[in-house]
Amino acid sequence: MNKKAVIFDMDGVLIDSEPVYLQIFKQFLEENGCRVREDIMRAIAGASAKQTWAYMAQMWKEPIEPEELHREFRRQYAAFQIPYREVMFDGVKELLKLLKDSGVVIALASSSSERAIKRMLSETGTEPYFSVVVSGELFKESKPNPEIYLYTLAQLKLPAADCLVVEDSTYGIQAAKAAGITVAAVKDDRFSYDQSGADYIIERTADLAQVLDIL
Repeated sequence: MNKKAVIFDMDGVLIDSEPVYLQIFKQFLEENGCRVREDIMRAIAGASAKQTWAYMAQMWKEPIEPEELHREFRRQYAAFQIPYREVMFDGVKELLKLLKDSGVVIALASSSSERAIKRMLSETGTEPYFSVVVSGELFKESKPNPEIYLYTLAQLKLPAADCLVVEDSTYGIQAAKAAGITVAAVKDDRFSYDQSGADYIIERTADLAQVLDIL
């Protein structure tokens, strides 16, 4: 496959962060006397920060604005941080090096906050591999809106046909396809994702090299 650039999602693609987030959110809810709904918890996986706190507010013990609930979480869990080095998927750093050495431009387009993205890149030592880094905070609408991917294409100065997106969530796949980009989805059966819209399904992120035929 002849692609000039690969655009990675972050959570669920580069790092296995979703189970960590879901566990701490479940703990937060239970400690505050709220009933945890598994259907809503599954919907949180792959959601933007804004969507996440709207979902969390649905499970709170009394009516509350999502922004206020987020502030309460940060107050109660001020010390909480994702251990990015520990949750990075095996083989990701080696894949990034292989892509860069092969002349493929690498970008990151994540619904996560700019602060979280910067900390992940710094703590995992992967920042040098990425030519373009885009946070969903820049946009009014989150995935499945394709805006984040259209913006990333503009930053790369490349047409959609020259790029490949690596995603995992239903919304992420839909956003990339709506932007006209080929998608490889990292297989994940834990969160009821619909990955049928992807062009390729890979068992692990590190397997992307086989799709691109650069091994």
